[in-house]
Amino acid sequence: MNRKNVYLGLFVFGILVNPFLVAKDSVATGFTPKYDNSKLDRTQASPVVSYSGILKKATPAVIAVTTKQLVRRGVTDPLEDFLRRYYGLPRGNQPRFEEERVPAGIGSGVIVTPQGHVITNAHVITDPRTGSLVEEVTVQLSNKKEYEAKIIGVDRSTDIAVLKISASNTLPYAILANSDFLEVGDVVFAVGNPLGIGKTVTMGIISATRRSELGVLEEGAYENFIQTDASINRGNSGGALLDAKGRLIGINTAIISQTGASIGIGLAIPVNMVKNVLNDLVEGGGLKRGFLGVILDDAPNPSVQGAIVDRIEADSPADQAGIKSRDVIVNAGGKPVTSVNQLRVAISQTSPGTRMLVKVLRDGAEMDFYVTLDLREDSSASPIPGVLLEPLDASNRKQFQVPSSVLGVVVTKSTGEAKTFKAGVVLVEINGYPITSVSDAERLLRRGINRFQVWYRNKFQYLAYRIP
Repeated sequence: MNRKNVYLGLFVFGILVNPFLVAKDSVATGFTPKYDNSKLDRTQASPVVSYSGILKKATPAVIAVTTKQLVRRGVTDPLEDFLRRYYGLPRGNQPRFEEERVPAGIGSGVIVTPQGHVITNAHVITDPRTGSLVEEVTVQLSNKKEYEAKIIGVDRSTDIAVLKISASNTLPYAILANSDFLEVGDVVFAVGNPLGIGKTVTMGIISATRRSELGVLEEGAYENFIQTDASINRGNSGGALLDAKGRLIGINTAIISQTGASIGIGLAIPVNMVKNVLNDLVEGGGLKRGFLGVILDDAPNPSVQGAIVDRIEADSPADQAGIKSRDVIVNAGGKPVTSVNQLRVAISQTSPGTRMLVKVLRDGAEMDFYVTLDLREDSSASPIPGVLLEPLDASNRKQFQVPSSVLGVVVTKSTGEAKTFKAGVVLVEINGYPITSVSDAERLLRRGINRFQVWYRNKFQYLAYRIP
């Protein structure tokens, strides 16, 4: 697909939630999202004449997200500049620069826990000029109260970001549904702030599920979209797709259009993908994706549904389970596989250590294999190319002999460009700021030269490294 025909929203709109689900953030601790895994009742015969009651209950949790970025500007003396331009005054001192925080974008998000965890799109809190995370994020609730938000973590491969706000007042939060139960024809609502005109609700149906290989996200990303004809326009990115019970079923991310306006092809990230990223970033300190250990090809014959195993990595989970080259994987973890992308999504959304049933076709006969998934090496989504970072814990402290007094994130593997960072190096500070998580590192790193304080073999030192 031609990428110019895919338009990502410039703003995010807020997500509808049940206002009766509230908690005081000042007393609530931990991480307690609420789930409703029940299916919709699709047997109702009487037509529904209004959804206003559901929507009135949902809108209090709609929040606006505004971002700012630090920009260096050259500062000149107007009189000196006039004299230099018209009277040939020689240039004096070196130009002076000042740092200024300027608006980088606006959007919305949804509060998904009583502790104030917020979901939005990763591209909403990314500066489009540099590709780096913004310096400052502010959210505004429906009651006009504003809060500074901390970036907990970002997953660019699914375009999901998690923020955190702290508030002394009660906070509404969303109930997350089970997006695996969605069916084509289900009524849905897209809610947000298209083109900045104000809170807007549009209604449609689910047009398709498991849409992939559309080229909407960056190369190598995990695409598994819900498609809807509910009107989504520029500015709705990161907002909510709700079912008929007002539950969150997806995060609206993009539209496909040749004009930039909605033509009835909207795409949303299923909430089940959101749940996995949310749990990993908040509770695990980094992304944890399953690893099967196969190189795949799509089936060349349209009559054959599945993903063909081209090669198998030695000693990988697939190799240990007995899967062989030229096997056709048709089901993974109870989900049908009709393409390579669907298998990639199924594996990536399954936790390492899970024992998964994989069905394959071998010489026309169906065979079952139980595979225990490993941890994918790039699961930490390290912001430094060629370097695998992990939060310090008892296990890796013991492995690399890092004392408890040292805080930071540890390099567990180093390849490619970043040989400066050997395994066992602890990143303590980046550009003068202390870090304690992989998301801290991603937030503080910028393209170009960065200044690190590191610990290695009982010594602290400073080094500079360029991020491409």
